[in-house]
Amino acid sequence: MKINVMLVGKSSSALQELRRMITDEEISVIADSSGGTPALEAIENTSPDILLMQLGTDDSDVLNLAERVVLHRPRTFVILLAEHLTVEIMRAANSAGVHNIVEQPASSKELCDCIRTVYNAEKIRIDALSENQRVTWTSRVVTVFGAKGGLGKTTIAVNLAVKLAEQHKKVALIDLDLQFGDVHIFLDIEPKDTIAELAQDVYTPNIDSIRSYMTVHPSGVHVLCAPKSPEYADIVSAERVQSLLSLMRSYYDYVIIDTPSNFSDVTMTAIEASSLVLFVTGLDISILKNSKLSMSILESLKQKEKVRVIINRAVEINTISVADVQRIVDAPIMARIPSDYMTAVSALNRGVPFVLGNPSCKLSQAVGDMADLLLSGTDDYDIRQLSPQERRKLMRKYRSRDRSEKRPLFRRKK
Repeated sequence: MKINVMLVGKSSSALQELRRMITDEEISVIADSSGGTPALEAIENTSPDILLMQLGTDDSDVLNLAERVVLHRPRTFVILLAEHLTVEIMRAANSAGVHNIVEQPASSKELCDCIRTVYNAEKIRIDALSENQRVTWTSRVVTVFGAKGGLGKTTIAVNLAVKLAEQHKKVALIDLDLQFGDVHIFLDIEPKDTIAELAQDVYTPNIDSIRSYMTVHPSGVHVLCAPKSPEYADIVSAERVQSLLSLMRSYYDYVIIDTPSNFSDVTMTAIEASSLVLFVTGLDISILKNSKLSMSILESLKQKEKVRVIINRAVEINTISVADVQRIVDAPIMARIPSDYMTAVSALNRGVPFVLGNPSCKLSQAVGDMADLLLSGTDDYDIRQLSPQERRKLMRKYRSRDRSEKRPLFRRKK
């Protein structure tokens, strides 16, 4: 869906520069104006989704125009671009009813991300008003954990968070792999601050201060990234994580946590604070051995009841079946995700989650079904409880060949 943008500014060269910076294919500049009555007429004729306005010092004309749009055209969302953001400008903008005020973005990507983020957030708010949607206030903390590295925990956490955000939920994604977390790479974002900077904040945090350390992805997911360097991992204590999660529960519908594959104090704090633990495993004996040991630890810590197993890269092989996985780990199997190396790696390299970049693929369907289960609240879902016919139907639904494995390395010469 196209986001239609109208530009307003007194400098024609500045407007041309803004046009040049909007390079996203999903964002279209449909008009521009220097302001005043011509701008109001253009807004009336074109009905833009976003009104991007350049705000100079003591620019009362721009603020007056913005106030009229906010009051009379609530479906046109106003973004004010200020060369230098000051307290006086913030107060004046807030008095005019505008709450999307940002400094002039330094790059094309930053500007386009800002436009997409504001559009998604404001559209959810307006749709909720017009449709009188019933709001569910129950917040859920979901930790994605696994007993070995390379299982695809981050892939699942990222795509699940984005899928939940698509359903108009307020979603936070926390990267608790404090040494080598790479959630930001999967989402192609460059965080200004991370959980390390938040942990060093000497003031008692509140939800507004926590959000100031987060990066907003265009999908609407609020991301708290891992420290930028491994040596900062020790700054983040288990106590800080516990208080952080307590505060975030009051604001977000879903808090998705990506974890490393070890039982550190921070990881255990996340698991204990969770409503649900998605335990990722696979169909090889090495992974299952570690999974069984980890499940024994979770059972001894009285955390096993909240565990639901996710079988990732579930290639159909004869040696190990889904029933074998259930018998070994002895926990409900919530989902099986097919193997599609090419899709997953392509999404990672592009920095676009496959639920956005390839929504019709088998991987996206599987993650979408997981999101639906979370939204419906059916945490007791277990593949074992399906009838043989339902189980076979599920297997066929997610059957997918890994093209990279099926492709021959060499072609025989004729």
